[in-house]
Amino acid sequence: MTSWPATWPPAAHDLADAVLRLTEATARDAEDVEPAIAALVVLPVRVEDVVAGMLRLLLEGAFADGVDSDDVSALVRQVVHRSPSLDPTDVVAVVLGTLGVHPEPERRESDNQDPDDVPVALTVERMAPEVALRVGSAVTVVLAERVGTPLAPVISAVLSDVAAAESVEWA
Repeated sequence: MTSWPATWPPAAHDLADAVLRLTEATARDAEDVEPAIAALVVLPVRVEDVVAGMLRLLLEGAFADGVDSDDVSALVRQVVHRSPSLDPTDVVAVVLGTLGVHPEPERRESDNQDPDDVPVALTVERMAPEVALRVGSAVTVVLAERVGTPLAPVISAVLSDVAAAESVEWA
């Protein structure tokens, strides 16, 4: 596969190889996507966070002047056109989640203290890791093509940032 930094422990190399396999499968061979996802979800780390980090870097590269609703809409259409089996709602959720946009609880203004008027917390369920990885990988491939960058350096940058920022013990 790819040569990763020698300072990384074997677990980080394995993670980087697995993420690269998924993105390569997404780009070239749909039959290899499911086995690549299966290999990732059993790893003892939240791989979808690595994919989200890749998406943030690629979004910054693709939309250096900022992302607006037309950009998101065009990106979603491009991803779904390339991968028609994906649910567009999931693509929107992944892109907006990467941008830090999350649903908020409904807020009601009230002058009295009636318990029925107290805002109810909205529970937002986390997307299943398999779905997040499938969709995140598809968006990653589209953005990497748009930016014109290979994915190995992006994976390397994200894993290096994670290790530096969080002092991750790779085990």
